[in-house]
Amino acid sequence: MKINMEMIFLAIMGFSLMAESSSVSVKVPSLYDNGPKDVSAINLDPNEITIIMLLESVMDISSSAILAGGCQSFEDSYSIEISADGNINSAETNFAKISSPKSGDPLILNSIIEAPIDFFGQNFTISQTKKNKLKDTLISDYSATLTVNHGLTLLSMHSKSNIQGQNHSVIPYQNLVNKNVYIETPQGNSSIYINGWGVRSLSSVGYPANLDWIRFKALRTGGQLIRLVLQADRLVGASACRILIDSAVESDKTNKESKKHLVFKGNMVVSKPLRYEEEPAVFAF
Repeated sequence: MKINMEMIFLAIMGFSLMAESSSVSVKVPSLYDNGPKDVSAINLDPNEITIIMLLESVMDISSSAILAGGCQSFEDSYSIEISADGNINSAETNFAKISSPKSGDPLILNSIIEAPIDFFGQNFTISQTKKNKLKDTLISDYSATLTVNHGLTLLSMHSKSNIQGQNHSVIPYQNLVNKNVYIETPQGNSSIYINGWGVRSLSSVGYPANLDWIRFKALRTGGQLIRLVLQADRLVGASACRILIDSAVESDKTNKESKKHLVFKGNMVVSKPLRYEEEPAVFAF
């Protein structure tokens, strides 16, 4: 019998990799080392909550488009604008815009806000006003339902959309998100930091296709949110892919209603990093 040395080498390497992977325990983030996080309620105004929900949807629809078209084709910087007053059932005053580079009309999402239910939570329905493109990829029929618990410490989300793939056929996508949110108040500092960790499952034609590790950080000072950063890192696939949103409140001192009607502007950057560093610089605020 002829011995195939190449097959023997591959078999040995396979067993070595299996042994290495099985000997290393998968660990949760260090913030959970001492057990579950504190469930202290987070108090935000309705417009602030809506801003966060809209930004979550901006990240979500972008994740689906990138899965359909490939990370490399989306590598760029996109302008975003989020506007919200938090009024119940008022989609026209609660919206997000994503503007692709060298593109015409922005992709627009509107939020319908339901009244909160005491001791349970609140629902937000966010949908696309009309079909449009993110970069060169056509997206239609995006809709998402986001639900927060009464203390704003847990967020769940499910969404669906139809996206034109690389072969120009329209494919249905479905996403699921679960996230834990908590507050930190540094000693001697009146500011409040809001952090969040979670995961997004992305499915195509009803079948799981990828996972994103997602992170969130916000700064609230002077009784108002002033900065929001979101990040999604691809966990499955041939190459790394990162979506990073950095946004800040746009102050309008001439408008007496500016505290009620919030406007956040910023950028969304899609990139293929060489590795996922533990502490991206943009979170150092």
